[in-house]
Amino acid sequence: MKFLCLRPAFAAKMFGLLAALVLILAVAPPAAVAQSLPGIPGTSSTAAETQTNAEAGDPSLDDLIKLLENDDTRKKLVESLKAAAYRAPENAQQGVSAPEDAEKPAEIVRSLPGRLAEYSRMLIGVVVESAQEIPEYVELSVDMLAGAESIDIPNILEAILPVALVALVVFVMLFLGRYLERGIFRRLAERAEHAGPLQKLAYLLLSGAVEAFVVVLSWACGYLVATLYSGIRPVFSQALFLNAFLLIELIKVGLSAFVAPNYPTLRLTPFSNRQASYWYFWISRLVSILGYTFLFVAPIVQWSSTLAAAEATQFIVAFGSLCLTIGLILKNRGTVRERLKRARKSGDNSFRAMVHSLIGQIWWALAIAAAVALFIVWLQSPEDGLTFVATAGGKSVAAMALGGLLFSILARIIAHGVKIPQELKYRLPLLERRLNGFIPKILTVISFVVIISVFTFILDVWKLTNFDSWFASAIGQDFVAGFLGAMLIVVIAVAIYLGVSSWIEYRLNPNYGKVPTARERTLLSLFRNAFTITLIVVISMLVLSQIGIDIAPLLAGAGVVGLAIGFGAQKLVQDIITGAFIQIQNAMNEGDVVELNGVSGVVEQLTVRSVGLRSVDGTWYLIPFSSVDQVANFSKDFAYYVADIGVAYRENVEDVKAMMIDAFEELKATNVGENLISGFDMWGVNELADSAVVVRGRVMTKPGTQWGVGRAYREIVKRMSDERGIEIPFPHMTIWFGEDRGGSAPPIRLRNEPQARQKIVDQTPEITQRADSDRDLSKHGTSEPDGRPIPPDATDVDSAGGGRG
Repeated sequence: MKFLCLRPAFAAKMFGLLAALVLILAVAPPAAVAQSLPGIPGTSSTAAETQTNAEAGDPSLDDLIKLLENDDTRKKLVESLKAAAYRAPENAQQGVSAPEDAEKPAEIVRSLPGRLAEYSRMLIGVVVESAQEIPEYVELSVDMLAGAESIDIPNILEAILPVALVALVVFVMLFLGRYLERGIFRRLAERAEHAGPLQKLAYLLLSGAVEAFVVVLSWACGYLVATLYSGIRPVFSQALFLNAFLLIELIKVGLSAFVAPNYPTLRLTPFSNRQASYWYFWISRLVSILGYTFLFVAPIVQWSSTLAAAEATQFIVAFGSLCLTIGLILKNRGTVRERLKRARKSGDNSFRAMVHSLIGQIWWALAIAAAVALFIVWLQSPEDGLTFVATAGGKSVAAMALGGLLFSILARIIAHGVKIPQELKYRLPLLERRLNGFIPKILTVISFVVIISVFTFILDVWKLTNFDSWFASAIGQDFVAGFLGAMLIVVIAVAIYLGVSSWIEYRLNPNYGKVPTARERTLLSLFRNAFTITLIVVISMLVLSQIGIDIAPLLAGAGVVGLAIGFGAQKLVQDIITGAFIQIQNAMNEGDVVELNGVSGVVEQLTVRSVGLRSVDGTWYLIPFSSVDQVANFSKDFAYYVADIGVAYRENVEDVKAMMIDAFEELKATNVGENLISGFDMWGVNELADSAVVVRGRVMTKPGTQWGVGRAYREIVKRMSDERGIEIPFPHMTIWFGEDRGGSAPPIRLRNEPQARQKIVDQTPEITQRADSDRDLSKHGTSEPDGRPIPPDATDVDSAGGGRG
């Protein structure tokens, strides 16, 4: 860390190290120096010149200064000195030089375990040194406070007096500007209430620009008043105040844009109204106190009194700010802890919740340690330390603000999902679900990259790491290029998949464009499956190639595995080949009613190797194509309902034919009449069965509707046969009572009730009315309420005596 270079003890050690280096360069022979400083160009010649100068009695430090001014040569010099320190004991014991063995300790130090050990040793050393230097910090504080005796208050008041008018004008203008800007902010907040994250960010940036304009306008008015006051240009104290005002207020504008304390609808960060107002109030006060003290008050005190008085003023304000900061941290220790542990208490056992819970326990200690460390850095070197802390702190806050803003936008998009216009949703019903399935995952990865980038930037700013050099190296550039290339490939693949899937979905949507046929639905579904598998394989290979994995062995291995699968999985190959020919011949499509291997059902799924059927009782069958020896498609072009009506032997066949034709005429007036394609073909007596005479007729119907037409037709035939007294046979039993000696059998007396027949005739209107009320297509089993065909069962298939009616 940079503040280590400012420590007095560490500076003394560095001075001693440089003196030792000068002694090594002056005494060691050129070969030895070149060996101890590997990789540094020109080291041997520099050492030789140094030795020559030393022999001449006139050592020169120009080469050493040039060496230390270059970052690369200085790092190599430090590594060489570490290697020499590791080699020294071994060479001293053996008395000989072993170049190969001497390189091993340096390699160990350069390895990851060696670096971790070195960093941990340095960290422990820093902690021990810091503890030992506490009395020194106290002494420095006392010395700085001693300068308070030299504060000349009358001179300070006289120097500040010209600033009073300028400050009054500046703050009045600032107050008026912020009063007038409330209307603009109120309108922006109303528009941002129902806006998306990007629109809300635009409104937030616009509000920040308005607030910054007010600050700059107030500063310009103050500058004009100061110029008019002095006649030519502002005096020294007025210039100090105006510069301090501009810088401090712009910092507060950035802070206000980050937390948006007064307008929650513009806030992108996850703060509540109370938290945003609370922290903005105290942080802005700390910024004002420290900013005006170090940028305005301290220079005025130094100009009017002495440097010691200015340092005392700075120490008093800095120590008071430290105490205030520690007080705020301790006061909010429990609140922040409970907020960080809220997810874990609610039952979230994820890694993120565990980390937040752990941070909630120790955050206050880390915050206090950071505040004290910053105070000590400033205390050791008020000039350089202040510049380093201010620069690093400003960059860190800016990085966290920008990263937090981006993370908040991404988190809101992930939480609320992607919304598409309603018209586009009608055209592509599944597009929104697909977008919300892919985009949140990609944004989660981007959020993780944002967090890592902010974290590494902060570590680099505080000189804890050196990621800049790593990113500038060949390894770092290859890593970044590979990662970005892989991400770009994945994004392009997702975009291609969404485009192709959306086009197929639009083509299959019957509400827009041309209504797709069953064959088009089948082929498009198969194409989508094949395209998805191909895309996944190709993109996986490209991503592996981008991240540095050689895919040539993978391709060779995939070829060998494919060959082995081709020989071992003959059934799979047979499934694919048979399925391909079935699709080429257009034997069946999705939505068709088919019979495969004795199973009848609706085709719900077709893949390259199998077909899925849904039977009438809801059972779903998966049948591989290799087991299909024949396909019976009941939904191909058209169908026939074959009507086989059995009547008793004593009935007149002509009456039965007339009844069947009359039943067909009535059938055309029902809801199933729209499914009839042709007239009724009367074929006549088809069979003289054991107990019935079978009369056959046939009618052509739309495909898949023959079973519903048959059910409706049989209902009408049953009613008409009752009305006309035509007997539909059923099993009978004849009882014989024997005969007497004369050869005659006793008669069986049956009572004749003529009213019984009349009752049947009287019931005809009710029966007809009831039949008319039941003329509903859905009650004949033709189709589901959503339009899907109802598959037949064994009774439907065999109801016409071997036919398919």
